[in-house]
Amino acid sequence: MNTKRQGINFTFEVFLLAANLRLAIIGIPPIVTKIQSYFQLTTAQTGVLTTIPLLCFGFLSATTAPIIRKLGTKRTIEYALLMLAIANLLRTYVNWGMFLGTIFVGAGITMLNVSLPALIVERHPEQSTKLNGVYTASINLLSAIVGGIAVPVANAIGWQFTVQLFSIPALIAFLGTLMLPHQATRPRKRTATDHQEVTGKAAATPIWKRGHVWLLAIFMGLQSLIFYTIVAWLPSVLTSHGLSATTAGLLFSIFQIIGAPFAYLVPRATTKASNLKLLMVSLLIGYLSGIGILIMFNATWLLILACIIVGITTASIFTLSLSMITTISTTPQEAGSVGGIVQSIGYLIASVGPTMFGVIESTLGNWSQTLIILITISIINILVGFVLIKIVQKNHFVY
Repeated sequence: MNTKRQGINFTFEVFLLAANLRLAIIGIPPIVTKIQSYFQLTTAQTGVLTTIPLLCFGFLSATTAPIIRKLGTKRTIEYALLMLAIANLLRTYVNWGMFLGTIFVGAGITMLNVSLPALIVERHPEQSTKLNGVYTASINLLSAIVGGIAVPVANAIGWQFTVQLFSIPALIAFLGTLMLPHQATRPRKRTATDHQEVTGKAAATPIWKRGHVWLLAIFMGLQSLIFYTIVAWLPSVLTSHGLSATTAGLLFSIFQIIGAPFAYLVPRATTKASNLKLLMVSLLIGYLSGIGILIMFNATWLLILACIIVGITTASIFTLSLSMITTISTTPQEAGSVGGIVQSIGYLIASVGPTMFGVIESTLGNWSQTLIILITISIINILVGFVLIKIVQKNHFVY
């Protein structure tokens, strides 16, 4: 197989793997009332179903790096995909199976979250910019599709079969992973030696003692908190402005899908320091204007505009967060370790968002004051990003 075809096949495999990173999570909220009714769950128990995966991301991400070192990146991904496929089958018929299956879904996706950046660094480090874009674009595209079709599919064939369908992408990706060679077939073009003069001291420092890794973890955590809070409450915010549940659902799908092309383009547009700084300013404007519209206006066309702006902003900053993991890593093992630490801390921060903002809204009695707090967090997120970028540019030949 020639080199070009290998690259195309690997890009498609990254797309398939990334498609599994949110499907089993995003597909549940649209049909959660059906699940709640079937299992006779309380509102609190139903909320646990959406919190479990985030807690898994937080507590289990750091354990994936040792697994990668022992089994290898490819084998770790294969086990994660099998776990994910089996977990979706467990979630459908008995109460305990739903909760146990959701734990395994969280564990499987956690392993994929950490392993996929490591696989990119291992196999095609010279294409990490493009592949990170494919990675995040796939997440946004498939999430939007599943979020939009989950209800009609569940109405047609039942929610149990709908959840079981989430196993199919995992099995397809598993078959694709089996066809990957066990070791990288191309020489690495970016190694620790490539920027030894700049990173020699950093490479000798344990990862958990590197300040920029902790900054990246905070950056990842704050943007994830904002995203998952919006995912959890955007339909409620929209209906509070007088939109119907159907219209709110449509705007929610727009919020998810609009970011896909930007998720692909952002890594390719930030190869220069000036572009990266411009992106950070644009993200700040996006947060302020998008969330600001949700606070101040009721007109439908403005709410549509807000969903578009916030969708583009959250997709772009998520892409930047993920690409930074490979940016500051010189080996697949380091990418796995950095990814484990960053995602553990990041998702633990994110896990408090949906519940915290639900409590705040219940206390304050409206979404306007609650969203002002979210804007404040978004400003802090961008400030952390500026500091992080300055440190990374100083210590790495990247931008």
